[in-house]
Amino acid sequence: MKVRRARSGCSAEEAAPSGRWRGAGRRLSAAGVRCGRATGEAARWISRRRRIAADQFLRGACYGAGTAAVGLLAVWAQTR
Repeated sequence: MKVRRARSGCSAEEAAPSGRWRGAGRRLSAAGVRCGRATGEAARWISRRRRIAADQFLRGACYGAGTAAVGLLAVWAQTR
């Protein structure tokens, strides 16, 4: 019986199953590696600064809601 070899050199039985596995026999392109690295760094940054990021998000949402309310009041006042 012929045993097919995977790219890593191990036999097909020992190789990782095909599919959405990270090392499924394909390498990422340089752009894919950069994108993955940037995504990982952003995720680590957010996990380290989760509370600060949540506070900033809430602050931005409040500023946005206030700006929208003032804008609607200005439009309402101009139409009257």
